[in-house]
Amino acid sequence: MSQIDPNLLDRLKEFVSVSELSRDGRLKLPPERALCEHFAMHRSSVRNVLSILHSLGFIERKQGSGTFLKMPEPVFIQLYFELALKLNYISVDHLESAREMFEKEIVQAAAVNHLPHELERLESLCDIIVNSSDVLEGIQADYEFHEQLAIMAKNPVILIIFQGLSSVLKKVLHQRRILARQSKDAQKKTNETHIAIVAALKTREREVARQAMHDHFEIWNQKTMRPFSTKEAPSLLAE
Repeated sequence: MSQIDPNLLDRLKEFVSVSELSRDGRLKLPPERALCEHFAMHRSSVRNVLSILHSLGFIERKQGSGTFLKMPEPVFIQLYFELALKLNYISVDHLESAREMFEKEIVQAAAVNHLPHELERLESLCDIIVNSSDVLEGIQADYEFHEQLAIMAKNPVILIIFQGLSSVLKKVLHQRRILARQSKDAQKKTNETHIAIVAALKTREREVARQAMHDHFEIWNQKTMRPFSTKEAPSLLAE
């Protein structure tokens, strides 16, 4: 795979490193003139670096206030995984296997760290998964159920990774939930595993939660038969 110019990456990191706290507690970059002097760069070069940071979503410019650092939306991470899948650098099976390992860890952290209102939200999503007759509503609730677990884990790194995978995960969930809905038994069994995860979280026992997630994937893989291969990945992204 092609590499990004390391000099450019170093320059982006250098710009971020010279940010300072503003009065409202936000990280603020120095004015363009100060950046030019600090890095001995022409103004056009400084503006180019700022433009790249802005495009990536790492800064926001406020007229009259300055340029501030901010956490970007996970769009660029999503794009990375979508392209990796489309170019066959990773397969759907790789993705699903990684997700399975990842979520077994997530659910253990969620079991001990969740707050009562977060568990209530998880239960409401579980109700939609189990009772909704709308395929798209059920798929969205399924995705949000697993995202909620990532939120409940109380680790922002986990949430960033999960949201970065969101676009490809939604496509896989869509295909496999449609397969599950073709059999009432498959649909019932997969739905019941979500109920079991909620029940396990209520115990606040890490191992109980991990076992519930293990059972979830055992049933999920059995009932939807891991139907995708690397060659099918482009067709998923074309939808």
